[in-house]
Amino acid sequence: MDDRLKELAERRYSQREFLKVLFELALEKQWFDLEHMIQHDMAKAILADYSYEQGLGYLNSQVFYDNWEAVIEIGWLKFCNHTGINLDVIKNELKNLRNEI
Repeated sequence: MDDRLKELAERRYSQREFLKVLFELALEKQWFDLEHMIQHDMAKAILADYSYEQGLGYLNSQVFYDNWEAVIEIGWLKFCNHTGINLDVIKNELKNLRNEI
């Protein structure tokens, strides 16, 4: 991941209002919604903006596939640092929910 994309991801995932909404989802134990916002909504927005900024069109597939996981990792790191919730706790909650389905 290049420095510009990393900077963009760190800034976006650190937005106060975004973190507030994520924290509320965690308090309400809305783990799927939390996961979706971090891994889909925000990650796609970041990658789309970066791709467009680089002149590669809106959400270039190569940019997306090359950077998707790294961007998401930043999102989880920012969320966990903000809330103090361990990522393993979240993964266990998600695993339990998936097993119930």
